[in-house]
Amino acid sequence: MWGLSLLAIIGLVIWAGVILWGVLTIAYISTHPPRYRTDSNPAAFDAQYEEVLFPSRDGVMLSGWLVPAENPKGAIVLCHGMNSHRGDMLNWAAPLWRAGFTLLLFDFRAFGKSEGDLSTAGFLEQGDVQGAVDYFQSRPELATLSVGVFGFSMGGATAILTTAKDLRIVACATLGAYATVEGAMLQRCKRHFGRLARPAQWSMMLLGRWLGWFYVEPEEITPVSSASQIAPRPCLLLHGTEDRIVPSHHAHDVAVAIGDSAEIRYLPNSSHSKLDPQSREVAQHTLTEFFIKALEQPSSKPETK
Repeated sequence: MWGLSLLAIIGLVIWAGVILWGVLTIAYISTHPPRYRTDSNPAAFDAQYEEVLFPSRDGVMLSGWLVPAENPKGAIVLCHGMNSHRGDMLNWAAPLWRAGFTLLLFDFRAFGKSEGDLSTAGFLEQGDVQGAVDYFQSRPELATLSVGVFGFSMGGATAILTTAKDLRIVACATLGAYATVEGAMLQRCKRHFGRLARPAQWSMMLLGRWLGWFYVEPEEITPVSSASQIAPRPCLLLHGTEDRIVPSHHAHDVAVAIGDSAEIRYLPNSSHSKLDPQSREVAQHTLTEFFIKALEQPSSKPETK
């Protein structure tokens, strides 16, 4: 009897240790992402490009590609997702460049070739996107162009947050963006820990705070709370119907917050990062047409809020 009880206790301790290790691993990788780099570049779609460096609003130097278009219709900043790099945005960049837009693809802080050691899930990254817009305005040949932002996942959430407070951004588009970081964390815990998702999430938040890995509280990073400030500027929300990492209700919640100037396009048979080929084609066409309509309009270029 005592032997069986001891074995049960040992089993519980081991099981709890595995859960704790998993929580710590997710929290660490989310805030200290591995640096992936790419051998691809915009030459893959026959574009000329420049390797550029520019500062984020807090001085962190960011690395990117400027892809100029001839007689550009506008300028677009492309923002990658978590555990990624600018190279993952090349498939989206190609049709936008062919449609006549000048592009800036860059690595967020702590990713790729950019400086920084800590990822903040969209908080400090807002300054990165503003730094990209600053860079456009620092180039005389680009300074008068209307500016749009397109981002995937974390990049999409950051695009929402930045557009809400920076009136220089005329239009915003996202793919798989989360409405709240807290909600995204819970969903990730559901995928890894099942019915123990809530305790795992609480443990992650407590440990992240205690270890100093969270720059701000996760519940403070809520794109949906500031989304109403995007209106009346247009916002396109692309989202896979089979997304299990950021469920599609996140797009719905953001669209409701923005109001009439938001448009949702759900992508059938598509998950978070893997789109059905037909849905990808539709999404690329929809995104291009969205920016053609939004950025060819005259812009008064008001000051940042």
